[in-house]
Amino acid sequence: MFRPLVQPALHQRSAAPLTVIFVLMLILFCGRLAPPTCFAEPAGRSIETGIAELNGSITSILPADTMLWIGSPDWSSTADRLKELPMLRLLSSDEMKSFRDQTEKRSNEFLLDAYGLDFKAIDETVSGEFIVAGLTTEQGELSITCFVKTPNEDVAKTFIQSTAALLQQRGAREETAATSNTIQLALKAVGEQLVLGTLGSHAMISGDVGVAANLINRWQRSSNEEPTTASVDSAGNSRLVEQPEFATTIAGLQDSPPSLLRWYFDPIAFAVASEKTANRKSSLTSTPTSSEESSRIPFPMRHGFPGLKSVAGRAWINEATGDLESRTLIHAPTREEALEMFQFEPGSLDVPSWLTDEANVATIVRWNLDQMISNAEAVYDDVTDAPGAFAGTMQDLKTELKVDLLDGLFPIIGPELVIYSVNDSSQNNESTVVSIEIQDPAKNEKSVAAMMYNLLIGDPEARRIRLPGKRYEMWQIKLIVDEDTTPFSKAGLIVADGRLWFCTHASTLQKLVLQRKTSPLAETEVYRVFDKVVENERHPRSFGISIARMDRDAQNTYEVLRAQGVQGLENVESIYATLLRSIFFRDNADGEKESRGTIADEIDFSVLPSYEFARQYLKNLAVISRNTDTGWEIFAVVFDEESDSR
Repeated sequence: MFRPLVQPALHQRSAAPLTVIFVLMLILFCGRLAPPTCFAEPAGRSIETGIAELNGSITSILPADTMLWIGSPDWSSTADRLKELPMLRLLSSDEMKSFRDQTEKRSNEFLLDAYGLDFKAIDETVSGEFIVAGLTTEQGELSITCFVKTPNEDVAKTFIQSTAALLQQRGAREETAATSNTIQLALKAVGEQLVLGTLGSHAMISGDVGVAANLINRWQRSSNEEPTTASVDSAGNSRLVEQPEFATTIAGLQDSPPSLLRWYFDPIAFAVASEKTANRKSSLTSTPTSSEESSRIPFPMRHGFPGLKSVAGRAWINEATGDLESRTLIHAPTREEALEMFQFEPGSLDVPSWLTDEANVATIVRWNLDQMISNAEAVYDDVTDAPGAFAGTMQDLKTELKVDLLDGLFPIIGPELVIYSVNDSSQNNESTVVSIEIQDPAKNEKSVAAMMYNLLIGDPEARRIRLPGKRYEMWQIKLIVDEDTTPFSKAGLIVADGRLWFCTHASTLQKLVLQRKTSPLAETEVYRVFDKVVENERHPRSFGISIARMDRDAQNTYEVLRAQGVQGLENVESIYATLLRSIFFRDNADGEKESRGTIADEIDFSVLPSYEFARQYLKNLAVISRNTDTGWEIFAVVFDEESDSR
């Protein structure tokens, strides 16, 4: 998380650049790692027909407050189809065997010890659906329950008994079961309880005693009732499948071709419950530094994001091309409060002629900055826990630095935002570039350049660099992330060619604005195929497209990881390396980085195959998005530019 300005007043002039950097990098991460894109599923199913198929599923008994649902209607078929995908073929190749042996052992042990999931036994036993549900405990925390459909109840019982025996061999201790006909274990590895039982031919593995008891009661009631009456006799009997958010989104996702996976997610409920779970676990191992810190209410609960109801989607294999495709619906019908920030302007999504074939990932988004900023104040104040912080910061910038962002910069920023990444082999780095359109540049370029000057001139870390043929100087700056962490120590910013440019590496930015190549991305074969892939999804309300050439994008980080292991990531300045560092490392009591557990220390990354071998399995990703009356829609497809079916 980028460090915000938490006081209404600025105490140091060097802190001023953080405001612009915070906004730019927030955009960068949203566009680079989760490109906003979308597609409208063809109409044709009513809510009734869309949900009817789930009445024979264990999903039909799940309570209304289920916050996470991931379902495979036929696990064996899903597993077989996934094995055909390029990435899975890479992982199963002989060249990956040494690495696979390490990671499979650790992941299998983790899933077994933490969640009671023995996927070897599941693969041998499953006969139909496999469901993962995130449910709410009596304490309001998150608990995960998994369901495995077996051929019959006897097989389900045998599966549960053998899983319990395996867990006990690994140190789990059997406890007196709170519910009859279940096995209750205390897991040694994570200090949590696990309840195993059967619901007819379904095996149930639950992480909470109360949740398991409730599910068994719901199953028994459902089994003893007629299908038409197993619904809402009371609030306690209300079902997930009858909730408007679930019914609307799942019904909007046609199941043709057949889904490999479908998912439903209530992000706000999930965030709040997860925070409570994390706080409880943290309190068992540490002492809060203050009463304020221990009683802090999670941000999603405090501010609410009341307009964001759910996220639902599905993934499938395109039978004609063999490509993996997915569709996601973000259901936010009212776009209240914070969600008012995310209003996008439909319009031309043509790739700019200046964007060259060097781009590994390219995202073009049409945004409405005025709309975003006008609704950002409440969110900013809430995040910083300082009412008036946003207005105070903007006023300080205007008064002290003569930078009027609200009435000066933001109104003249155009709707086109381009985010892309390039490799700089001479510097051995991966750079990410943000290019923002300036409206009427002949009139407004000078104003934008002056504001950047006023914003950065007081920063002792900033350095001005004169570029030949460019009217305005380039600034070399440091990015401040997570309290003085600087993963990009020499980032760059410049106003040039009618745009405001920001790049994670000033050296790369200098080359990009001085050395325009003659090979536009829009004229390449990969873009021709990309355009074919998304042509039927283009819509008058489309606002963003992304193309990712995955065979090129992660090369430097991959090769460093292979040659130097996790520790080598400390010297790599890239988005991927930054993300991996956040996964593998944490700050110790002295503020220094240390590895998380044994994963980073024990995995030998040197056994990874060469990147030249791996890249043949890495394909391209296309994404396109649009506004809808109730939120946004996302369509994505992994495609091969050499596919004969295009």
